[in-house]
Amino acid sequence: MKGETRVKSAIKEWLEDCIEKLKMGELTEADLRNVTAVLNSEKQLILYLYSKSTNLRSPLGGWALYDATAPDEPVLPSQEAPYASVLDAVNDGWRIVQFPRPELYNFTDVDNAYLTYEFILEKFV
Repeated sequence: MKGETRVKSAIKEWLEDCIEKLKMGELTEADLRNVTAVLNSEKQLILYLYSKSTNLRSPLGGWALYDATAPDEPVLPSQEAPYASVLDAVNDGWRIVQFPRPELYNFTDVDNAYLTYEFILEKFV
């Protein structure tokens, strides 16, 4: 899940190339359109992480990944979660868009409280 780093690296490389071409008087509209194309090629990924508590360092109990360009079904590339904790995902460039709100869940009849602490994260790649 290092796509964001690759995109930033490609943009930086193209901008440096454009600066050099500008200095030499060789910068073209096509050069600038290539940079624009990379900027517009981002897609949003949504990652649901079910933590065992509200602590960002808690181990995960479940997860699902949604890719905007894939079918509507969540993707579970493996049985092993992509991160050990929510904090590990944040350190890899994911941004938290929703923290869990345990007061919204009332699981009195069902023993599934392990899914209570749902973090929703996003990443553009």
